[in-house]
Amino acid sequence: MTTSPANVTFLSPQQPEIQSCSSTHRFAYCVGDISFGVSSAKGLPLSLDLELSSFKCDSANCDAEIFVEWADRLEMPSICPAFESGGLWRAFEEGAGTAFYFRTSYLGQAPYKRAWFNAEYTRGHVLLFKRYFDADLAVYPLEYPLDELLMIHRLARGEGAEVHACGVVTADGMGRLFVGHSGAGKSTTSRLWLRQQGATVLSDDRIILRQRNGSPVMYGTPWHGDAGLAAQGSAPINQIFLLEHGARNEIIHL
Repeated sequence: MTTSPANVTFLSPQQPEIQSCSSTHRFAYCVGDISFGVSSAKGLPLSLDLELSSFKCDSANCDAEIFVEWADRLEMPSICPAFESGGLWRAFEEGAGTAFYFRTSYLGQAPYKRAWFNAEYTRGHVLLFKRYFDADLAVYPLEYPLDELLMIHRLARGEGAEVHACGVVTADGMGRLFVGHSGAGKSTTSRLWLRQQGATVLSDDRIILRQRNGSPVMYGTPWHGDAGLAAQGSAPINQIFLLEHGARNEIIHL
């Protein structure tokens, strides 16, 4: 087993999905040097999802603040959505911002969650349809895919980008980015790198790219792939590889 640096924690997919917070009505986490604070009204206990446990922070004033409440009733808007995901959520333009409505036929026609954010994605308001939840149990209100949606839209304001890639920091401090579509070999590449002493895998599937002091930097994210590897950490990007299947192992310069 590869030993990771002291400031990097690997997530284990075998652990429970929810982790208790120090405060039942407030938690904060940081991904890609962007912090998110989540608070709730009285009577709505919160928990942090396990996938974000190593990204937890103690910031009282985050880059984005989200407030969560129970709703006794939620309905889908009658207007056409601004975007249709084809899955759980739809996006609507509402009140100088964007509202995401989440619905599944498993629960019924009414949405189980509405999440509104201002145009800058610095403030948000989440409503949870109380009928669909056990009010006595702590809840993670940004349940995937909302936490990743929030990050992607925040980055899209000129702050960076999220890419499908495996990010590796080798023992010599070199940051290597392996970009590839689903099935290209990102998780396989990640597992191979774990055999190399001193190597750290920031993620086996999704990496955040940002500029820091004019240079490109990659950050680990909690949204891992099949290998289940995700780490809190960052590194300068020294090399970029585009993964694809071939008849033999080789590196072709582009």
